Amino acid sequence: MEFHSERERRAYEKTRDLAYSLFGEVNVKPLDGMLALQEGSAVVYVRVFPIGGDKTGVEVFSYVAIDVVATDELMRFLLGYNLKLMMGGFGLLFAEDGTATVLLTQTMLGETLSSDELYAGVSAIAGVADRLDDVIVSRFGGRTAINMSDAIDPHERWE
Repeated sequence: MEFHSERERRAYEKTRDLAYSLFGEVNVKPLDGMLALQEGSAVVYVRVFPIGGDKTGVEVFSYVAIDVVATDELMRFLLGYNLKLMMGGFGLLFAEDGTATVLLTQTMLGETLSSDELYAGVSAIAGVADRLDDVIVSRFGGRTAINMSDAIDPHERWE
């Protein structure tokens, strides 16, 4: 894996070690510079990224549903649900064909990341994604993202 700085490497190693101790090394899969964990029908990704030249962020995210038609009703549902969330928020990644991928994401600072914070972030994202993926698909169409590993590269995001 290639890092932009020594700070980013240290943050990745710290995050990886915390994830291994919290969730068990057998349950945390390194994947293209990220970590992946599965909770029910949801896959949660953890990635470390640079913020400016002197900070790092740790993003915990899940693709909740893919190939969803991005209607006003869907956007209202997601925005309304964002108000109920203690951690994280929903977003949409739009495709050229008018469909969208529903994401749930939470970002924390890498330098101060604690075991409790990573556990809370992963648990919150995993729980909500696992609970709402079928709800979103049944109400708005598309499909759950559990089998999307070959459909969308996690790096093809809004960066």
